[in-house]
Amino acid sequence: MENFNQIFKSSKAKEMGNKLKKIIESHFNNIEGNIVGGAKVKLVLYSRNGKNNVLCGIQEGNDESCMLYVHHVDEVNHERLKFSGKGKHAKRIKFIDINDIIVDDIKWLLSKVNENAPF
Repeated sequence: MENFNQIFKSSKAKEMGNKLKKIIESHFNNIEGNIVGGAKVKLVLYSRNGKNNVLCGIQEGNDESCMLYVHHVDEVNHERLKFSGKGKHAKRIKFIDINDIIVDDIKWLLSKVNENAPF
């Protein structure tokens, strides 16, 4: 996907975003990433079988953080992955350091998304 790096102002958030992007793209088959939300929101949503079938997303957060949004998961029982915020359709996990993004943890979470997604 072109322009992915342009959604980030912070180089630290961009590094985390690229790591999450790599994990997502290697985990799912037949996904499409789209930048949505205009200049202020700058959110990348990954979907399968059409833009409305969203699986997850990546967005730069405040203070050089990066957020991973997941759909089709209401709760997570994991010692390192904790949801923040109160999303109605998506839950988010906020990362403040690249070392917090553990590949096996993210793959585990994405497998839950894949199990629950109806498409």
